[in-house]
Amino acid sequence: MFIDHDILFVLGPALIVLLIAGMLMHFMQRGETDPMKRASAMLKTNLIMVGAFCLLLWFLLPTTPVLSTFGYPTTERDIESSFQLLKYLQDYNKAIVRTTQVVHWFIFVFIWWFLTSYFEFSKAITGEGKNDV
Repeated sequence: MFIDHDILFVLGPALIVLLIAGMLMHFMQRGETDPMKRASAMLKTNLIMVGAFCLLLWFLLPTTPVLSTFGYPTTERDIESSFQLLKYLQDYNKAIVRTTQVVHWFIFVFIWWFLTSYFEFSKAITGEGKNDV
């Protein structure tokens, strides 16, 4: 859907909006006295934010027809001109690069989400967050 747009022009504003929403939710949940309830609320907030971000990443992936523009040539006769070969290689390269970028961002955001959620739950379980109110 957004294959023709630069990935940073789409993800940059989305990351800013999600970070602001996450900080607002964090400040709204600071009044919770039970650390397990606070940790579970943060997990819910993080799940919603990561879900929204993954949905955006899904829209950034190239569609399948891009990868099958010319089919799968089996002989050199299937590609008749150098222009057709160049177009074929450019389409594949663009799809591969975009897929690699999306996977890179997905891994980064998923690991970040996992570590922050783990940190919140470890604080709640060890009782470290009891005096943060």
